[in-house]
Amino acid sequence: MDHERWSRLLARMPEVTEAAGPPLAVAFIGGDDHSAKQGWAWLWWPGSGTRPSGPVPFDGRYPADWGLLLVMNDTAIEKVGADGTAIMSRLVRRLDIKPFVLRPRDELDASGVLDFIESLELATPKH
Repeated sequence: MDHERWSRLLARMPEVTEAAGPPLAVAFIGGDDHSAKQGWAWLWWPGSGTRPSGPVPFDGRYPADWGLLLVMNDTAIEKVGADGTAIMSRLVRRLDIKPFVLRPRDELDASGVLDFIESLELATPKH
């Protein structure tokens, strides 16, 4: 992923609603960087309007402030950048996006990440 592709993808993310709990990031990473355990992860903070979204070095570890990791191939990066998040659940089912939930459900809920996970149809809604 590069800055141009990230900007297109980020523009398609849902609006940020401030969460009650500590923020957790959704980390997006290309499949090659994930396999190599080095490169860049691109962070989006769905429960925080103040945390900067953008790239951070990735060394194969998952920091405590990451709630969800989405490993995306080039097809998924392009499709989400063009079509938005509505297409993400289909891309997950096709394994173009591989999701890894990194924190317990209550932490994800307090941070606002659970709503995003549910929109991808990865979890049973809490309602």
